[in-house]
Amino acid sequence: MNWDAIGAVGESLGALAVLVTLIYLAIQIKQNKAQQKREELVSIQHGQNAVIAQLNDPRVMGGYVRTAADKSPTIEDRGASFSWVVQYLNHFQIVHELYSSGSLEEEQYQLWLGFAVAVVAPKGIRRWWEEENGKLGFHSEVRTLIDMRLQDSANPPTPLTKMWSQFSGDAWKNAAQ
Repeated sequence: MNWDAIGAVGESLGALAVLVTLIYLAIQIKQNKAQQKREELVSIQHGQNAVIAQLNDPRVMGGYVRTAADKSPTIEDRGASFSWVVQYLNHFQIVHELYSSGSLEEEQYQLWLGFAVAVVAPKGIRRWWEEENGKLGFHSEVRTLIDMRLQDSANPPTPLTKMWSQFSGDAWKNAAQ
């Protein structure tokens, strides 16, 4: 029996075992990353749903609509409105961080960015954002993104109040304040 040959076979088998282990680990890492992305998307959607669900409260929805229309909203309207906008934009900041770290696809991110801009775009909310420095509560990158989209005259944003009829001032003009 040739001990050198047996040693060479043993080394080859050891090298093959290491290679198989590395391939297995690479597959596991890839699957883990995919699972982590799915969980992040679910988490983002849950956050979005929680903030949007607040609009089921007529004080929040009516406050947002009346403040957005900028037709003498009450202090309560403005408080409910800006509180909701801050919560939504705080949620968007998390989305932005995940996108910046590579966890979100471009198309998904652009949808959330578009909605964040739509939330700020109505006249009364935009006035708070720009003139009352509402934007100062947010990360500079998020402020810059929203400002750029708000000022895009070639492709102006659609305000949330124009997207769906329940956000229109007409739907809320007779609602109790």
